Amino acid sequence: MKSLISLVALCTFSAFAQSNHGISLQLGSATVWLGMDKATAKQNIEASGLIFPDKPNSDSPVIAVDVQTKRIYTLKFVNNKLVYADRNWLHESDGLPSVMDALTALIDQGATKCTISHAPMASPDTKMNRVFIDCGERGILLTYGSVEGMTNNTVSEMIGHYR
Repeated sequence: MKSLISLVALCTFSAFAQSNHGISLQLGSATVWLGMDKATAKQNIEASGLIFPDKPNSDSPVIAVDVQTKRIYTLKFVNNKLVYADRNWLHESDGLPSVMDALTALIDQGATKCTISHAPMASPDTKMNRVFIDCGERGILLTYGSVEGMTNNTVSEMIGHYR
């Protein structure tokens, strides 16, 4: 009986600990979550070895850089609170494993009800095929195309909404 109570207490504690940070995303070895304040995000990201070019008192997007793995992460803060973050899953050689990795991450984080929308972009310099998989505060953006003659293909996992 004592071990059953300990197990229930441990599960209850774990549930509360996980809900403390809500919707989170791993950026390299740093974890960020929606509502996280900018100073804490900067501290966590820099402590993991990434570059966080801070723009004081700015709601402009922040591009965190992992020089070692050559990856960039987009973060958006409003009133110094994180409202959006993304990470690109695209591997250089083959797109299918990247799509599978991103979808698996989405499912592993509990996404069950999602909508899929197609939002192509076309202008003289831009031809972009975009598919959004929106699961509330989590989602995936798949893009394929070119902007001003440069290829732009991404498989991005994201949390929050870019405002």
